[in-house]
Amino acid sequence: MDNLFKIDFRKYFYSRTFWIMIVIYLFLLVMLFVGVEGFLNAALKNAGKNSPAPMPEFSLYQFPAVWQNLTFLGGFFKIFLGIIAIISVANEFANKTIRQNVMNGLSREQFVFSKVLFVFLLSFASALILFLSGGIMGIFNTTDLEPMMIFQKTDFLGAYFLELFTFGSMSLLIAFLVKKSGPAIALLALYYYILEPIISRMLPETISKYLPVVSMGNLIDVPNSPLMQMFGINFRDSVSVPDVFITIGWNVVFIGIIIFVIRKQDL
Repeated sequence: MDNLFKIDFRKYFYSRTFWIMIVIYLFLLVMLFVGVEGFLNAALKNAGKNSPAPMPEFSLYQFPAVWQNLTFLGGFFKIFLGIIAIISVANEFANKTIRQNVMNGLSREQFVFSKVLFVFLLSFASALILFLSGGIMGIFNTTDLEPMMIFQKTDFLGAYFLELFTFGSMSLLIAFLVKKSGPAIALLALYYYILEPIISRMLPETISKYLPVVSMGNLIDVPNSPLMQMFGINFRDSVSVPDVFITIGWNVVFIGIIIFVIRKQDL
């Protein structure tokens, strides 16, 4: 595994596009995690000017709710991780480096797992940034802080990592099928934003919950903020265990299809 990481790292180290995408993605995550509370409270204050009941201010950063709040919001940015994964594969086909790697003794399966490892590390880095941001903001914004509060609901961090990794695996599959970054990114966006939402609305919930994007989204429900509670709306405040197993199953399916495809492809 260490050798696979070194091979991929050499390719990315000198890629300006790769580093620009990584910096943009991580910068947007940090800005989201640090600035979202002030933005939402300002928007609610402005919206409540003509309201008979004042809109309550609330903190997204108090322990233990901070973990669900930030993981839910961070999930909206996983499209950037998918784009990075697609570009990493498409460049291999465009530059013929995949063929060179195989000729130099790297098996097709090892090449696939090098990309899976790449997505794994990106997902882990994103979860780590969320952990650090949420931890720091939580410490400064939680009154009567007790050590055990920090570790409550940290299972949302694991669910966030799984959501990103599954989406990255799906993006890898599209990249291996299409081979070109532009069409692959367009297909990913089309499926993520349009096709699956339409399909899920056409199917009963008992079936649609097994769709890949739906199951990823079901891992982390909308947080139970004071605003939602004011309107009497309550959401699930725990990780969906059935969807954990569904998304793990999708990872196996995506990676399995990629291996099957790469074995049949002419490199």
